[in-house]
Amino acid sequence: MEKSLKIYCRDCDSITEHRQKGLRETLSICDICDATNSPVAIVKSNGETKRGTLVKFVEFEGDEIGSRAKQLHDEPQIGFSVVIDPQYASYTWLTTPIKEIESDVEMGSFRCITFKTQNSDYKLYITKL
Repeated sequence: MEKSLKIYCRDCDSITEHRQKGLRETLSICDICDATNSPVAIVKSNGETKRGTLVKFVEFEGDEIGSRAKQLHDEPQIGFSVVIDPQYASYTWLTTPIKEIESDVEMGSFRCITFKTQNSDYKLYITKL
């Protein structure tokens, strides 16, 4: 039987049931619209969306993003920035530091974190595959 996952779908603009594209794929297919989606999505309050396969929370040595990264964490915390798909010297998306975590809801393998930074409000959707 195929494993069903709850993932944020960019085309439906909501959390929908998905089926895995393949045994080793990190992409999933929406059961409603058949769009392909990644297990991590960050949605900015203006509607801008970035997707990836990995999310980490980065602690900087100073108070600004221009300072050196001190450590990557698995859990969010005030003062940490969200980084999508971190690799050596590159990433898909990096926020300014988190100023407030409004909600953190976990339902099985799905998690939604709503937070604010100095510049924007975000929703972070994470599905553990």
